[in-house]
Amino acid sequence: MKKTRLLAAGAVTLAAVIAMSGCAGGEAAPEAQPTTLKLTINTPPSSFAIGNLAGQDATLSLSIYDTLVMRDLNNELVAAAAESWEYSEDRRTLTFDIRDGQEFSDGSPLDADAVVASLDLARTGPSSQAAFASISAIEAPDESTVVITLAEPDAALLPNLARPFGAIGAPSVLTEESSQLSPVGSGPYVLDQDATTVGSEYTLTRNPANWNADAYEFDTVKITVIQDPAAVVSATQTGEIDYALVSPQEVNVFPTSEFASGENLPTAIGGLWIVDRAGSIVPALADLRVRQAINMALDRDGIAESLGGGTSTATNQVYSPVDGAFSDQLLDVDAYDPAAARKLLAEAGYADGFDITVPSTVISQTFESIITQQLGEVGVRVTWEPVPFQDFYSKVFAGNYGMFFMYNAISGSDALDTSAVLQGVFNPFNSTTPELDSLLDAANVAAEDDQPESYRAINEYFVDQAWFAPMSYSSPTYVVTRSVDYTPSTISTSSLLPWTPASSE
Repeated sequence: MKKTRLLAAGAVTLAAVIAMSGCAGGEAAPEAQPTTLKLTINTPPSSFAIGNLAGQDATLSLSIYDTLVMRDLNNELVAAAAESWEYSEDRRTLTFDIRDGQEFSDGSPLDADAVVASLDLARTGPSSQAAFASISAIEAPDESTVVITLAEPDAALLPNLARPFGAIGAPSVLTEESSQLSPVGSGPYVLDQDATTVGSEYTLTRNPANWNADAYEFDTVKITVIQDPAAVVSATQTGEIDYALVSPQEVNVFPTSEFASGENLPTAIGGLWIVDRAGSIVPALADLRVRQAINMALDRDGIAESLGGGTSTATNQVYSPVDGAFSDQLLDVDAYDPAAARKLLAEAGYADGFDITVPSTVISQTFESIITQQLGEVGVRVTWEPVPFQDFYSKVFAGNYGMFFMYNAISGSDALDTSAVLQGVFNPFNSTTPELDSLLDAANVAAEDDQPESYRAINEYFVDQAWFAPMSYSSPTYVVTRSVDYTPSTISTSSLLPWTPASSE
């Protein structure tokens, strides 16, 4: 993509020189027309206030606010509002050098004090305090330096700073009620209040003062709230929006002369999450052989092919196949083998099988029949208990279930994905072991270049110990109008960088 865009830029430059040489009368070349990108989200943001930027698409907030670091199209962490950073040898102190001359959209300076004010607020914010729990202090020794001191090494800190948790807002309005709907940031775009209808459509205008403004080529971005997937398809067909996620079957309704299509990078892992590893409510799950048998009872390839809608690929790992922790060498561990699964259950003392109650939600219903059948064939008798989705999390946190079916979003960071499956709903019993704690400690103190190897060791532990029973990862299909170039990327739900005006070739 970069090579194409450079070639296109060279062609435009050559054309301009030829045009100028032929204009003996001095006629000015026409100005480039403003460009607009039209996207959609399914839920409007509940708030733009620092510390409350969660539970929503991150594209809006990370377009309005800058962060100390960001992810590029290759999913690498790169400099943003901070032009560089450095860890101390013990990985407990992180020092950032803030770019000079940055301003918020209200004209106030983005300096070290502004960064400290935002991050201190985020440390107590309901949506971000858990992400920054390892921070013990944030200081600004001078106007261009920020020093973060950690209570313990935390490999997830840098990637968390690239998320909305790390947004930097103008100090004058951080705690004002107006910040909920009228954010003041320094990002590549500014929220156009006059052209925005809260809850329905949000309009962004390009911020030429942003340090990275040249990387964002659209002058205006309109983001419309559309909750109905069928309405998204219709809006894309009629040109109301430029890009949409669709089913592989729906691609056929978009003429190839007007639309391009393709497959996004993996976005989520779906499967059975075995959470009661101590056997508190389901004693059988405490036995490794039982957890292995559950994994071996699942025909992952068959399930992905028959129920994945053409966007799923079988996996036995909780990490994205494009990230460092993933290992092809682990794919055959606990592979589909019902006979071996029955043998393991017998060895564990469950020759007659055992019963388990699992919550039935709108997320699991498509898979319930096949899971019941395949686990039942080896002796695991599943009863699905209907649970309204709004009650699912509270019931899981209350320790009502030893296992459930759910999807977990892939972040693009091994550290974040590890934290996600060891906290919250995916670990309601707070399971751990001395061996896992040792592996996590090693990953947290590892330098960036060494982290993939450290997280592969954690992944291997998860697979060998059958901590979970992942089934497949999802790679959604997209369509995009041919007036827009799109680069599939992990950051397509948090940045506008993947979209550019179509290059003329």
